[in-house]
This record gives sequence, C-alpha cells and structure tokens, in this order.
Amino acid sequence: MKHCANSVAPKQNISFRKVVVTGGLGFIGSRVFKRIARMNTVEQAVVLDCVSYAADFRRLAPASEAGDLPVIRGDIRCEIDVAAALHEADAVIHLAAETHVPRSFSEPEHFFDVNVNGTETLLKGAQEAGVKHFIHISTDEVYGPVTDDVRENAPLRPTSPYAVSKAMAEEAVMMASQNGLKATILRPTNAIGTGQHPEKLFPRFVMRALQGQRLTIEGTGRQERTFLPVGDLAAAIGLILSNSGEDRLSIFNVSGEEDLSVLEVARRVFEVTGKNTGLHFVRDRTRNDAAYRIDDTKLRGLGYRQKSAVDQELKAIHAEFSARVRRQAGQSQAGAA
Repeated sequence: MKHCANSVAPKQNISFRKVVVTGGLGFIGSRVFKRIARMNTVEQAVVLDCVSYAADFRRLAPASEAGDLPVIRGDIRCEIDVAAALHEADAVIHLAAETHVPRSFSEPEHFFDVNVNGTETLLKGAQEAGVKHFIHISTDEVYGPVTDDVRENAPLRPTSPYAVSKAMAEEAVMMASQNGLKATILRPTNAIGTGQHPEKLFPRFVMRALQGQRLTIEGTGRQERTFLPVGDLAAAIGLILSNSGEDRLSIFNVSGEEDLSVLEVARRVFEVTGKNTGLHFVRDRTRNDAAYRIDDTKLRGLGYRQKSAVDQELKAIHAEFSARVRRQAGQSQAGAA
C-alpha cells in the first residue's frame, strides 16, 4: 500500500470528516472524487485505488502534481489496505470494480473476485470503522433485458458475468444494511464523457474513425443502451451523499435521457468526425441484451436533473481524441526527423 499526502483547506459546516472514494482514479471515480472534494460539507476526500490498467492519475491532476494527491494505493480485496483507507472515515463511495462486459465472459472468476469479494471485504471494513453511509455504485444491467421502464423494486435477472457479479455485490450490501450499516445502492445507465478508457463504445468508435478504421459491430447493432453524461452521474452521487435519509437501505435508478442503438452511435460518430469509415459486423457475444430501460422518478424526487447531453459529450470526446491523434502524429514526425 502506498499513500500520497494530502492537504485540504479548512471548511465550515462539516458533515463528513472523511469520505473514501474507491476506484477514484477511474473514469467515473475521478469525476466523483473531484465533486466530493469541492463539497463544503466534506472535510477530506480520499481515493482508494489499486491503480489497474483503467486508472490514470492525470484524471485528477497534471503529472507534476500527482504526488500531492490524496491517494491510497491499495486493493479492496485486502483487509489491511481497506482498514488503512477507512480509518476515521464517515462515508464510502464504492466505485472500484471490473466493468468491461465482453471481458467478463472470458474472465468471470476475476470479475467475481473483484466485484463480489472486494465489496464484501470493503463492507466488513466499513462496519468495523463505524462508517455512517456506504454508497454502492451498481448498474442497470442487474435488471437484465427490459424494454419497459422499470422501478427499483423490479426483480433482478442479470445475464452477463459482469451483471451477475454486480447483483451479488448488491446482496452483500443489503445484508450489511440488515446488520446496521446505512447503505445506498445506485443503478446507473452507461456513463459517457471525456477520459473514458478506449475499450468503451464511444471512445473506441471515435478513435477507430479518426484512424480510418471500420467500426466493429457485434451482432445486428440494434441493441439499445441508455447513455448518461458522467458529470451528471457524479452530480447524482453527490446529491445522495448530501441527502442522507432515515432509511437503513435505499436504492435509486440513475437514467440518461437518450436510448441509442449501437448503429445510431456509429452514425453520430461518423457525423461528428466527418469520417464514414464503414462498419464491420462480427458474431454477437454470448449474451447481448436488447435494451435496459429504467425509471429514475425516485431520484428526480430529490431534485436530480440531467444537465448535459449525449451529443455534447460526443463532441468533447471527439476533441479529446483528435488532440491525441495530432500529438501522436507530431511525435512520429519528430522521431523520423
């Protein structure tokens, strides 16, 4: 375990002395950490991250400032790392997880180890540390394929190893709440935005189009997903932390406002990049649910509203990868000179 020092300016009206964000170097976790760290009710925000392939210190600060970040390098499956990170913590926002659905079919044991065993270890540590609120970030995929908007009381019918592991992690959270831990489970749709790993749909399509490569489509491409700007998801998590109700266990859906098929995503990528590089259809994965549609009326009752839009995020992703391609081209030219 490696600890990077932190210095935080004094704040007023403190509700949480210390909030731990697991997976805080990830795409979503970094956005959540930065939002939580700015909250006047939070004295200190700390990241617990194993620094896997999906982690990036640059999401939080320039490389020159990485040593000043409040980051504890540790594994949620390790009781010692968890105990050190959760010492004197009031709240935990749990985002650390394996999330790439296609890879879960080839590495199911690893997904269950991280997502289930890791969550159980973290819950045990939270109970021992006296954490006041445990916020667990799950996924809408735990519902399985649904074409009608479902509420939080709908049955869970996960179909991929990833979704099954997240549903099992939820069960562990529910059991911990029955044993006295105050917990909230959030089930968001697919987050999108800048800084996302290229294995995900939007950045993968944008990068391939910019490189003049065809976009790979699994199956028919008519599978639909609901997409949610990552900044709005971070806002929803911040809202949940600020609006701690009396219930020992609460569950909230977090939906986006647009349902898009994979083919529609490809069309929009061609439009924003100005490059129609064509499509390459391949055999579909073992299970590829037709759609996930959820109703987040309950969360909206707390005042949550989506502020960004898919096309706005797509333009930002395009700008991000265009700059990356230009840098790579410049480096190649400099190396050849």
